[in-house]
Amino acid sequence: MIGQKVLDLCKLKGLTLRAACQASGLKYSTLHAQISNRRPIPFKTIDKLSRKLNVPLSYFSEGQPLFQVNALATDSAPSGSMLQFETSINAQAKLLAEQGYYPSIDDVLDWLVHVDFQLKDFDWIKDQVDLYYPLQTDDIMARPHSVGSESLAAKLLGFSKDADLHNYFGRLDPNDVAAFRISHAAIKPHVYNVTDHQFHAQWTQGLINGSYRKLMAGIRDENDAPLTLVFCRLIQLNNP
Repeated sequence: MIGQKVLDLCKLKGLTLRAACQASGLKYSTLHAQISNRRPIPFKTIDKLSRKLNVPLSYFSEGQPLFQVNALATDSAPSGSMLQFETSINAQAKLLAEQGYYPSIDDVLDWLVHVDFQLKDFDWIKDQVDLYYPLQTDDIMARPHSVGSESLAAKLLGFSKDADLHNYFGRLDPNDVAAFRISHAAIKPHVYNVTDHQFHAQWTQGLINGSYRKLMAGIRDENDAPLTLVFCRLIQLNNP
């Protein structure tokens, strides 16, 4: 879990959580509550911690390593030119993804910021993300606009654009379904979050369970209509 990684990092650096928050310009009470109550920790919080405590973003993820510039002085931020360099290096990671390497959540976030949360330059990632229409009150779940052929939902759980939503989500733990609905309802254009989740499901092979890291982001398509982008990375899968 990301919260535990934050605590482990503080211990590694010989800092209390309060001291780490003060050094990173974060509100201690907010981060403490997020960790204690297992609530989502915003990506921007993780970014500030990683820069100030001098660890790569990949420390907090299961994805491929990312290049990240750190400031030379402890009380300054990287210069604009160095941040441009950082962006160019991470752009190379996207090119590697096109050659078969698996993109990380940070890669997808970089792309979203670059395209200003518009559905542009999408080919490099389209097979690994799912897009949903905004959740409607009477829907058991947000209706899929498209499901990537290599997305976690498609590969692991057999989800597809044409799935019967009532039958599909009826096989999942009701608490998981309720959490899915809440997370979809919270997403608006230009809003995103990164969270860790447990899952439990009954399939023909028996009960499967595990955990995954999920990025959800509010984007707009070429007609300026709102959609929710979902990209997931499997963290752990337990055998039936």
